[in-house]
Amino acid sequence: MPIRDVIVLVFFLGSLPICFLRPFYGILLWTVVAFLNPQRYTWDFAYAFPLAMAVAIPTLIGFPIFSRNWGQLRSREFHLIVALWIWFTITTIVSVNTPLFMHHTLDTWYRWEFVSKILLMTGVTIALVNNLDRLRIFVLVIAGCFGLMVLKTLPFMILTGGQFRLYGPEESMLGDNNDFGLALTMILPLFYFLAQTESNRWVKGLFAFLFLITIPAIFFTYSRGAFVGVVAMLGVMFFQSRKKVLLAPAIVIGLVIALVLAPEAWRTRMDPTREGAIDLSAQSRLNAWTFSYRLAKESPVVGGGFATFTPELYERYAVNVMDVKGPHSIYLGVMAEHGFVGLLLYLGLVLSCFASTHRLVKQARYLGDQLIAGYAKMFQLSLVGFLVTGAFLGRAYFDFFFSIVACIGILTHLARQKWAEESYVASVSDLDPVEEETLDHPAGYVLER
Repeated sequence: MPIRDVIVLVFFLGSLPICFLRPFYGILLWTVVAFLNPQRYTWDFAYAFPLAMAVAIPTLIGFPIFSRNWGQLRSREFHLIVALWIWFTITTIVSVNTPLFMHHTLDTWYRWEFVSKILLMTGVTIALVNNLDRLRIFVLVIAGCFGLMVLKTLPFMILTGGQFRLYGPEESMLGDNNDFGLALTMILPLFYFLAQTESNRWVKGLFAFLFLITIPAIFFTYSRGAFVGVVAMLGVMFFQSRKKVLLAPAIVIGLVIALVLAPEAWRTRMDPTREGAIDLSAQSRLNAWTFSYRLAKESPVVGGGFATFTPELYERYAVNVMDVKGPHSIYLGVMAEHGFVGLLLYLGLVLSCFASTHRLVKQARYLGDQLIAGYAKMFQLSLVGFLVTGAFLGRAYFDFFFSIVACIGILTHLARQKWAEESYVASVSDLDPVEEETLDHPAGYVLER
């Protein structure tokens, strides 16, 4: 009997009662399953075991019983997630009842169910992560999952000299090299800011090291979208950073490691001036984008529904009807599947996240709250990596993206709560004892600047 399979199942199945009694623990465990996919590192009966469902069920049952403080659900990001889910449901119903799109009904419902699960767990995460300590733990779990994957790739990168592409866990959302590159681009800012905000020097050093080696790891996914994304994100990070003296050497060291190890095959693939640079992969993207635009133009309100990239529809809308691929863009993918209304809702969620983080950074710096400012900037830069890289990848419903959205909604609520309490304490300290006794705590008070 494979010992690795036994260890994985015993640990996770033994944790299920804890998920029920402590739903926050269930969210952490679900995050580990969603990102790290530990069952994919086994070889026998645990490989196909539905760990995500096993963890989600007791967590969802225990959630309304043992958790009461759901103030974060009043956040704008949560409301937009709900609006997006409602629209996804509408487009799904319309799609399966439209003759032109009925042929992919089963796939449409399957994708609706898949995305609905991600959005549901995102909402539960927003509700359960109700203090800054929990937010820190949640972020550390996410960073730890990807940190383990990066460390696992390091010997492979060194021994092979970057000759082969890096992939995430098999049969997961990170199984493709492009998706793995997207995730590593998004995690890079978390490594950088955790190296500054964590108090333990060993933990700080670990995240600094992970930041350095993740840059070449992104390169050696051989994903051109991830390459563009990490260059853009590092550029934004550098120009916005107040610690350029620390950041610049780190970026240079990471780039030097990548370029020293980079084989000729990688240099050739990334060279846009070479003969035949518009290869089959690039042509496929252009074909998919043309398909998405033409379909959305004909069905502008609701699009074609989930999983609308089919051979039957490619014959109608694509240039190359034989090259049937996915959307190759988060923006055009949402537009094709859910129309321009769906795209506006999706972009509205993104803009809301940027507005929230921008306001948090501004207020935190005014108040001298470096922790809140660091976390807000960290999530903002992770979104930059997702949006730039995602322009070339069809991962609009990426669970990592929605985890970052959840973190922003949580941080916005907790920051305002923290600053309101500090403002209240400061105001009470200035009162006479008689006046102080007459005051009630101003529940729900929010500091506005």
